[in-house]
Amino acid sequence: MPYPINPDRNIPWNDLPELPISEELYRNIDVYEALANAKAALGRLQGRSIAIPNQAMLINTISLQEAKASSAIENIFTTDDELYKAFSEERANEMSSSAKEVLRYREALWFGHDFLKNSEQFSEGYFRVVY
Repeated sequence: MPYPINPDRNIPWNDLPELPISEELYRNIDVYEALANAKAALGRLQGRSIAIPNQAMLINTISLQEAKASSAIENIFTTDDELYKAFSEERANEMSSSAKEVLRYREALWFGHDFLKNSEQFSEGYFRVVY
């Protein structure tokens, strides 16, 4: 392993590699195998996606679930029911604060996606805008 991993999540770990990380940390057989598996899974999904009448619904569901899971790491919890209700409503004043926060996270996720799609590269500017 090119650098040690902190085994105790209760102890701060300040030995992260400097950015940008060196290529040997991500150009290896394990990463390439995972990439090949992900590419195959995406190919299977693309083949099955023709059966989904509204593919945007699947994409929105995935981004909402990712936002919900990531927000839970920061102790922001909401139920699926509350989240989907908040997503489908226009009245922001009736949403819980946790649902609003998850929806903001989702919007930031899509903003980052659009930014990368248009610029086609990670840059310091990207991280400043997304942060």
